[in-house]
Formats: sequence, structure tokens, C-alpha cells
Amino acid sequence: MRGMLEKLKNGMFDAVFPVACAECGTEGKYICEKCEIFLGEASFICPICLGASFTGERHAACQHRHGLNGLASIWEYEGAAQRLLHCIKYNGVVHAIEETIERACLSMASDQKRFGAFLSFLFSPDTLVTYVPMHRRKEKRRGFNQTKLLAQVLAKQVCLAGRQAKSTAVCLLEKIKETKPQIDLDREERLQNMKGAFVPLLGISRRETISGGTLSVPLTPLSVVLVDDVWTTGTTMKECCKILKKAGIQEVWGFTLARTV
Repeated sequence: MRGMLEKLKNGMFDAVFPVACAECGTEGKYICEKCEIFLGEASFICPICLGASFTGERHAACQHRHGLNGLASIWEYEGAAQRLLHCIKYNGVVHAIEETIERACLSMASDQKRFGAFLSFLFSPDTLVTYVPMHRRKEKRRGFNQTKLLAQVLAKQVCLAGRQAKSTAVCLLEKIKETKPQIDLDREERLQNMKGAFVPLLGISRRETISGGTLSVPLTPLSVVLVDDVWTTGTTMKECCKILKKAGIQEVWGFTLARTV
């Protein structure tokens, strides 16, 4: 019955908002085959010094107690990728998320040399998928948190690949401070803007409700993939990583669909 209702809901949505390419408007996919060439591949960087890193792992010389262990980004944040993510985030086209994550997973699978370190981490039995949270008032106004939805679909793809334990993303952080849009701020203002914005949701045993059952969440998971839609300066993700590591998590990789050039 639930499956039938879901199909009916999706059918009604498609009738009102037909699936169309974010780049050229052709119906059928959110990025059509002709416009795939406009998805620029993002080069990998060390998340600490921002220098080139072939696999996205932080450099051996860039040790940082509360810093990210690696960063994986799929596309450059421009052109078709930028328009697609704008459609999701600002136009509420959340139905595009599943196709977008599937496309990202295909990109990773076809480039195992670059994505190998991240994929090994993602598929480790000790790794959970989480996301950058949104303040509850902002999420209520928007109606959704796109990073939460992205993380849920990514975790679902991991589950389909054989890791049942990660069939859903888990919430490990709460945003307690409403912040200004980062895009309007300089580096120092961004740091101050994010200071004290997040708190950890760790330290108590709980169970996350998922489709068809529940997922046990350990007191402090060893490894976490932290999902966001775009890496701009990295200030938000770095702050989230710091909070998670201070709470006891040992390793954190960042994952974003796009990164600014």
C-alpha cells in the first residue's frame, strides 16, 4: 500500500512539475545526456591547506586534531551543476536528489583511482553517514533540508550496495544559532558567523527510525561521512567536523556534490 501511495504521489508531482533538464529544459531528466558535458569534474584538494590532493585525503604534513581527514567533491560549482543545485535548494525540486546522487555514484564508480580512498571509508562497517544540519526555524520555513535529503539518498545507495546498517543517514549535530548567509561575508566574518552554531547529538544511546525498522546508533561512532551540497570556503563543514571530533569521533570525511572553483 505504501508503495502504491508513493507512486501515486510521484505521478501527481510529475504531472504538475514535469522532469526537465536544469540546463536546457528538455523533459526526461534533470540533467539530460546532451548537457552532461557541462558537468565539470572537480579536482580534489586537501581540506586543511586547500592544496591539490589526488585522492582528496589531507596531506601527511597537514595534521589537524579537529580537521577533516579528507574531502570528496563531484563537480565544479558552475554551469549545469550550479543550476541543478539551485533548483533543488531554492526551487524545492527535491525529486531531483535521487537522480543527482545516482549520477554522483556513477562518477565515483567510474574513477576508482581518485575516489578509492573515499569509497573505502564510506563502505567501512564503522562509518555512518550524517549531514550539515539547518536551524529548525529555517528548515520549517523552507520545508526541507537539502543536505539531509542528499545524505539519506547517499546512505540508501550504500545500503543497496550491500551495507544494510547504513540504510539511512543519522543526525549527529544540531544547529542552535541562526546564521547569516555565508556568501555575503568575508573570511573572518564567516568564522565568527559559525562560532557556536552547532552542538553534538552524541553521548546517549538511541535508535533512528527508518523505513521498515530501526537503526541502532552507537554512543560515539568511530567514523563519519559529513554531507553538504556545496563546498565554498569550507567554513561550515570545518566547524561541524570540529564539533564532531571534540565529541569523540575519530575520523571525518566531507562529501559535497560540488565545490567552487
